[in-house]
Amino acid sequence: MSKVFFVGYFFFVASTIAFIVAILTPFWIIKANPDYRGIFEVCQKNGSRPDIRTCSYILTYSDDAFVKANRLDYAIACASLSIAASSLSILLLIVAGLHMSLKHKVDSNKFLRLRLVELLIAGTLLIDCLTIVVWVVMLAKNLDANNVITRNQIGWSLWLAVSSTGGFLIALVLFAVHRIDLGAFFGGRKTTLLCITPLPGDLLNLIGFSILCGTKPTTSLLNPTTKAFILTFYRY
Repeated sequence: MSKVFFVGYFFFVASTIAFIVAILTPFWIIKANPDYRGIFEVCQKNGSRPDIRTCSYILTYSDDAFVKANRLDYAIACASLSIAASSLSILLLIVAGLHMSLKHKVDSNKFLRLRLVELLIAGTLLIDCLTIVVWVVMLAKNLDANNVITRNQIGWSLWLAVSSTGGFLIALVLFAVHRIDLGAFFGGRKTTLLCITPLPGDLLNLIGFSILCGTKPTTSLLNPTTKAFILTFYRY
């Protein structure tokens, strides 16, 4: 198993956790009415106790006037996309685990391992696009009258979502590198050479070359009279 894959897997797991934490907290946009806007809930400060917040979920319908006023179409769309992205990331964690469980079965699961990595690449690309859409829409729909939003109005939850997007992008690049490496591994793993009456020194040179190139040679005697050998190199 390539070390590149494990690094990519680490970034993918970290980004998944970061994005889930971000969408479950309401500190995306910090403005008035509501004071705090998140993906799934909006919160208002208590007038007499600013440290106390009253929060309401906007994903489901409610007759509450505060929920109706803040249950906008873009908010529902962002919540739906966030659920899709987080669910897909959890499914891809299972796919990555399956890929790692097949690392010792090199030949029998060649096709499956390649397809699993390609599925990881495609899924990670989709997740990265979904996360970008979520925080870009949240920013664009909460601009003021001058189409401006200040840094103080952007909460840590949104910054965490942006960071998760970068983490998914890094994981995507590393998974792609792993796929290239895996294809080269399967494509150039076995080389067979026919050696007719090799001298002992020549045979030793061939074995020494294989060790230098990181391969493991095996020999089989075809004809004891002509001393013809087949040297097969397996790359690991």
